[in-house]
Amino acid sequence: MAWFHLVFGIILLVAVVAGLVGSAQKTKIWAMIARLCYVVLIVSGIVMFKYAWDGNPVLTIVKIVAAILVIGLIEMSFAKKTKGEISTGLIWLVGILVVVVAGLGLWLSGGYPIK
Repeated sequence: MAWFHLVFGIILLVAVVAGLVGSAQKTKIWAMIARLCYVVLIVSGIVMFKYAWDGNPVLTIVKIVAAILVIGLIEMSFAKKTKGEISTGLIWLVGILVVVVAGLGLWLSGGYPIK
């Protein structure tokens, strides 16, 4: 399940980058791909929740809250991109937070499946 989660996390990262730095006409397509990834990541995250909770409950809660915030920020960024109001700072913020959430996930899993 961790591999599945990782692969869809990478697909989400590609969709977000392509949607935010690409043309505004294709943003809607990338947003739909990102939304599909959210669903898969949420379901696989629920399946893996028990293992993360057993290892570090506080960090697990922090990761869940951060992931929800990142999803909201990504959606807000896609909306701003569609309207032509996106800023470089917002793109960087989304990128940094995605890396932080991914890092928390890898820390909680002890580096698996990459390790």
